[in-house]
Amino acid sequence: MKKIIGICIVLILLSACSFGADWDNPMPEDGFIIVGHRGASAYEPENTLPSFELAEKLDADYIELDVHLTKDGELIVMHDDEVDRTTESIGKIKDFTLTELKELNANQEKGEIVAVTGRDKDAYEIPTLREVFDEMENDIHYVIELKDTEQYVGIEKKLVDLMKEYELIEKDSKGHPKAVIHSFDKKALKEVHKLEPAIPLLQLISFDEDEEAEISKKELKDLLSYASGVGVSYEAITPSFVNKMHKEGLVVHAYTVNDAEVALRLKAMGVNGVHTNEPDLLDE
Repeated sequence: MKKIIGICIVLILLSACSFGADWDNPMPEDGFIIVGHRGASAYEPENTLPSFELAEKLDADYIELDVHLTKDGELIVMHDDEVDRTTESIGKIKDFTLTELKELNANQEKGEIVAVTGRDKDAYEIPTLREVFDEMENDIHYVIELKDTEQYVGIEKKLVDLMKEYELIEKDSKGHPKAVIHSFDKKALKEVHKLEPAIPLLQLISFDEDEEAEISKKELKDLLSYASGVGVSYEAITPSFVNKMHKEGLVVHAYTVNDAEVALRLKAMGVNGVHTNEPDLLDE
C-alpha cells in the first residue's frame, strides 16, 4: 500500500510540472537554462565584455544584458539609464554620444566590491551591442532586456534590425532560440512582436515582497497574444503558478538566483531557467 501511495504522489508531482499536450512555443519544452545575469557579474564588472566572456567560460547557456540608446542613436550595453553607478561620470545615457561614453571606465567600484582579473582600462569600456555580438560571435546566446524605452524612440526597431543582421532570429542545432528579448515594458515587447513575431519574448513581472506570483485570466489572455513566457522574482514563484503557465504553453524564468539550493528547488518545481550572477552555481 505504501508503495502504491508513493507512486501516486510521484505521478501527481510529475503532472503538476508538465506542459500542455500541444507545445507551440519557440522556447524549449524541457531542460533547465542557466542565464548569466549581466554576464558573470559576481566575478567581473556587469555588462562588460570580460563579464560576458567569463560567463561563456563558465558554461552559461545564455548571457543576459541590457540595452539603451546613446544621443547619436547607438545601442549600448548598460543596466541603468544613467552612468552614475558604474562609471566615474554622471548623467543620462541619452545625453551622451557614443564617443563620450567610450571615454568612461565601466569598472568603478562606487563603494561596491567587484572582482577584477587584471585587465587594462580599455577592457572595461562600455560596449556597444554590436561589439558584444562581434566579440562573442556564435559561441553563446542572448537574453536582451529593453529598458526605459520611453526615452528611446525607435529602439525596438534598431534592436530587431541588428538581430536580423547577425542572424539571431533563428534557432541553434538543439532547437534553442539564439536570442530572446525580455522586459517589464509590455508596450515595448508588443512593438517587437509586431516588428518580428519570430523573436521569443518574456514578460518580466514584479510582485510585492511576500506576494505569491499570480496573474488574472485577462492578463493571461493578453500575455498569450505576444509572449513565450514570463520572468518572475524567484521568491514569488510557486508550483501552482509554474503549472498554470506550463498548461498555457508558457515558460517560466526566475530571477535573480545566486544560491544553488534555491536553483535546484526551482528546477524540481519545473521552472525552465534561472538568471544568476554566478553561472557556475550548480557546478560540483
